Amino acid sequence: MNLIKTHFLIISLLFSLNILSTDIKKVIYAAWNKPDVELLYKLPKEINKDTKVLFIIHGASRDVNKYLEAWIDDAENKNIILVAPHFKKDSFKYYSTLGLASSSGKMTDDSKTNLSNSIALFFNIFKSKYSLSTDKYLIFGFSGGSQFVHRYMMYGKDTRIEKAVLGSAGWYTFLNNEPFPFGIKNMPLDKKRIDWFLSREVLFILGKSDNDPNHPTLNSNKKAIEQGEHRYERGQNYFNSLTHYAEQSKTPFRWRYKSVEGLDHSTEEMTDKAISFLIDGLDYKD
Repeated sequence: MNLIKTHFLIISLLFSLNILSTDIKKVIYAAWNKPDVELLYKLPKEINKDTKVLFIIHGASRDVNKYLEAWIDDAENKNIILVAPHFKKDSFKYYSTLGLASSSGKMTDDSKTNLSNSIALFFNIFKSKYSLSTDKYLIFGFSGGSQFVHRYMMYGKDTRIEKAVLGSAGWYTFLNNEPFPFGIKNMPLDKKRIDWFLSREVLFILGKSDNDPNHPTLNSNKKAIEQGEHRYERGQNYFNSLTHYAEQSKTPFRWRYKSVEGLDHSTEEMTDKAISFLIDGLDYKD
C-alpha cells in the first residue's frame, strides 16, 4: 500500500471519532508534512448528490466548538456538511496570515506552517468520503478567520470557493505597494489571481459598533493602525480600496458590502448575518 493510500486509510478510520455529542464529529487531518489539524464537522440528516460543504474558520480565540455550534440550529434542515478546522496556536501561531508572516509583518520561511492550500485538501477528504458531486464549497471567516479567508483567496491556488463571507477582520492585506502582510509589494499576485479574487461572490460584513481602538485582540502594529483606528474603519478602507482597484483596472467586482447597525465584535451575531447568504436555498428538495 503506497503512502497516499495509507494516509487516506488513517483519515477514514478517524472519521468514527465523536466529540461533544453524537452529532458533532472529529477527523484528524495528518496527510501532509505539517502539524495535524483537527476538523470538527456536523453532517446533515441525509447526504445526496446535492450536499454542499461549508468551512467555518475560527478567530483568535480558536474556540472552534463555539464557531461550529453557532451554525448548527440554522443548518438543521439544510443539505450541508459543516466543517470547522482547528488551527492550534502551538502549531499554527500565525494561521491568519496563512503562516507566511507574523502579525507585526516579519516574514516566515517554514513550509510546515504554510496553509495556502489547506482548505482544498480538507475539502478533498469530505468529497471523497461522502462521494459528493460538487466541486465547489462555501467558506465563512470572522475576525481572525476573516483574515485567513481573504488571504487564502489571494495566495492560495484553490479556485473552488463558490461563496464566502468575511466578517470584521482586525486588519487586511491590501492590493497596494505595502510589504506583505499589509500589502503585496514583496509577494505580488498575478492578474489572473486578482481577477479571480475580486470576481468571487463575497459578502463583506462590518459591525458599526465594532469601533473600539483598544480592543485586546486588535492589531496595534503601526502598519495596521495606518489602515484605520478600529475594525470598522479598517474594513471600510479595505472595501473602498478594492472598489477603487477594480474601477481603475476595469476588473469585475462581485463583492457585496453590508454595514450592520449595533453590531459589535460578536461571533454569534456575525454568524446570523451570514446565514441567509451562505445556506438559504439549501433545503432538501422533495
